[in-house]
Amino acid sequence: MRHLEGTPRSQTLLLPPSVEDYVPEDHPVRVIDAFVDSLNLSEMGFRKAQTAHTGRRPYHPGDLLKLYIYAYLNQTSSTRRLEKECHRNLEVLWLMKQLAPDFKTIADFRKDNGGAVKKVCRQFIVFCKQAGLVSGQLVAIDGSKFKAAASKDQAITRKQLEKQLGKLDQKIDRYLAQLAASEQGDDADLNRDKVSQALAYLETHKAELQDELKTLADEGKTQLCRTEPDAKLMKSGREGMVVGYNAQNAVDEEHQLIVHHDLTQAGSDNQQLKPIAQETHDVLEGGLETLVADAGYSNGQQINELQSSGYDVAVPSNRAVNNQGSGEYFQKSDFTYLPEEDAYRCPAGERLLHKTVSNKDRLHLYARSGCNQCPLQSQCTKVDRRWVTRHFNEEALEKATKAATPERMIRRMAAVEPTFATLKRLLNKGRFTCWGLSSASSEYSLGVLSYNLMRAINVLGVKGMLAR
Repeated sequence: MRHLEGTPRSQTLLLPPSVEDYVPEDHPVRVIDAFVDSLNLSEMGFRKAQTAHTGRRPYHPGDLLKLYIYAYLNQTSSTRRLEKECHRNLEVLWLMKQLAPDFKTIADFRKDNGGAVKKVCRQFIVFCKQAGLVSGQLVAIDGSKFKAAASKDQAITRKQLEKQLGKLDQKIDRYLAQLAASEQGDDADLNRDKVSQALAYLETHKAELQDELKTLADEGKTQLCRTEPDAKLMKSGREGMVVGYNAQNAVDEEHQLIVHHDLTQAGSDNQQLKPIAQETHDVLEGGLETLVADAGYSNGQQINELQSSGYDVAVPSNRAVNNQGSGEYFQKSDFTYLPEEDAYRCPAGERLLHKTVSNKDRLHLYARSGCNQCPLQSQCTKVDRRWVTRHFNEEALEKATKAATPERMIRRMAAVEPTFATLKRLLNKGRFTCWGLSSASSEYSLGVLSYNLMRAINVLGVKGMLAR
């Protein structure tokens, strides 16, 4: 039989190949190496970028950064597996110059350098802008929930704590009643020692729950995660409630590059529009023109401030209609605002005057008396007075809603939503392996950096990236 045969393992090579020959010239790993080598890691705040003259020599942060970028590009976040790859993966051997740090060193780098990694992400976008990959003409903003390392079972709300305390009190009362009956001779077969042990356990558990409830009350919180206090219980679309963080992405439409990102503890996106827009503006050095976001970002005050700064903001309104399911009542759009009089004219031609304000909801309220005598009352309201509200920033909201055309919203979805799908694939199916907001933010930044690098390579190619 004739088969291809390998080289005998015991054969000595006269001229062994160099490490440089381990990867071809057009391999993406060379882009990782060239990009990291171009950075001033000391200025970016990486720990151990500057070394002391005494003590054990540390690994250079640039080498560990290269290892992590490569890891997330290849969907490998386990530090123990990365330790193994340093010994057996030819691409990693080339990238790390045959250095092989242990898993603890690799894990500590990610934990200790979150802020510096985020600066690297920003520096890469500066490079992409110079390479013509980022225009800033249309930036789409969106958020997505990423699961924390902690289990959902470890999250509890104030109401759940109060309910558990109520059940504990019932059990304690039941055991006390059994002991009292035993003392009176009504239950001679009762094992008093076991009941006493159960009571002691319940009292201890009750004290723990009371301490947690007191902590929530003192800090003004409504929930806590016992094993990861930074994580929050949040609504997450099809998955229902998850324990995690709210990731924010600002994506340039040109090549779907993430120009800014953040990891927050906010359960909703309502307060995120302006902070994300300002950071994006700074990254693009003033090159931001149009912002597009979904209705979750509808915040009149923030939209008004952004419009005043010269941005074209497209955000659909997030306000409910007046109907009660049947479509029988007049909508607010059927009422005409009269700016000269600061009043509304209803479909019957009557004026609804300004009555009061709600500072909490940032609303002006308008109404008129005598609606019960109006021939159109059955189409307007069931009560004697119809109220109409106007937001403090109504004009800004109307302008943003008008700018949020169906075509723009489709472009928003096509630009930003695929980034989260890719990042969840890169980041352990959307679940962090690091504990705490700071470490999870570092992990998310590494995922964003790897994603952007992959996008840039797809557009320019390896040789095009190296040439720049």
